[in-house]
Amino acid sequence: VADDAHMEGKQVSICGEMAGDPAAALLLMAMGYDILSMNASNLPKVKWVIRNFTLVRAKELLDRVMHMDNPYMIRSYLDYTLSESGFGRLVKPGRAVAEAG
Repeated sequence: VADDAHMEGKQVSICGEMAGDPAAALLLMAMGYDILSMNASNLPKVKWVIRNFTLVRAKELLDRVMHMDNPYMIRSYLDYTLSESGFGRLVKPGRAVAEAG
């Protein structure tokens, strides 16, 4: 979608909970979304991650999760990557475990 829109000179935007999740925002950025619309309370976290995570790294992250077929595994990997990249305070403790159970 993003590639086709960009070929037509159009920006691509998404609004909702996914755009306000820092890890998901990285994936959306890697997919080519230009505008992420979210609740104002999520804006500082998402801006902080996007400004401190390169597009190259985001695309590598997207490539890795595209080969995963389990949503809990994907969430766990995203949380792990954020933690290992110094964004651990954005990861809710025990979220991946709680969601899997």
